[in-house]
Amino acid sequence: MGLEKIGLNLGKEIIAFTRTGGKSMLATRPVKVNITELKYTPDLKADTFVKKVETWYDPVDHVTPYAKEGKTVVEGHHYFHGVNNFYNRTLESKLKKIEHFKNENPSKYKELYDDRVAFYNEQTERLLEDNVAFTRLTPQPRDCVAYRGVNRYIGDPRQDFDVINSANVGDTIVPTRGFAYGAHHKVGTYQYLGSPYNYEGKLKFEPMLIEYRIPKGSQISSNMEHGGEVVFPALSKYKLLSKETRLIEELDRRSGNVIGSYPYKHVVLEYIPEIPLLT
Repeated sequence: MGLEKIGLNLGKEIIAFTRTGGKSMLATRPVKVNITELKYTPDLKADTFVKKVETWYDPVDHVTPYAKEGKTVVEGHHYFHGVNNFYNRTLESKLKKIEHFKNENPSKYKELYDDRVAFYNEQTERLLEDNVAFTRLTPQPRDCVAYRGVNRYIGDPRQDFDVINSANVGDTIVPTRGFAYGAHHKVGTYQYLGSPYNYEGKLKFEPMLIEYRIPKGSQISSNMEHGGEVVFPALSKYKLLSKETRLIEELDRRSGNVIGSYPYKHVVLEYIPEIPLLT
């Protein structure tokens, strides 16, 4: 199978996997994934609204990830953060930028099309090669929880948002092609979650807090920097356990005092401890 077919056809496999639950894959088996062709659907009507205002400083009622220098940290732990946006540009978005050449200059379109598909597949191979480092990490000795705060302009395309919003509870999904980061504690996501309102008080943004349930035996990169953070292997799979709209405290950025509250989407994902690798 050529690289072009790999880049364009594997999305169909992921769509089928998301709908049916798919077959389990061993960490040492190759994973051919392309999540760019997922067809997005509106948010679930089952989303609920919880009126209780949550605090950033709830007493810790979960177990944080285990971290041990030299045992649970991959060499690229910090490097991955800088390249995630680059990796998470979907093939679909790359092809849209050359759409106008279809009629204007078909030969030019074909040339650019082939280049983009080949480059996308080269990126995927590079990601899977980087995943090898995770197989050498000490497995988590217990079930644990981590958090990730993300935000976007309402309606703007963003891979993890769109995949999660289009999925049904119980689906197995691949929210991001890159390396997903998380914090040991919810408050560690505060600066990334952000408010749904702009400076004029208008609803412009969509904050989402992801709660990762990480099973015992998972090989994730975990350290104690910035209060504790984790990184998951690229192209990781998760089971969507729940998603709902909640309220959380709005804090004054200077004093830290509670000055109100705002809505956000709370999502619970269960990490599936399989590390995608090349053949």
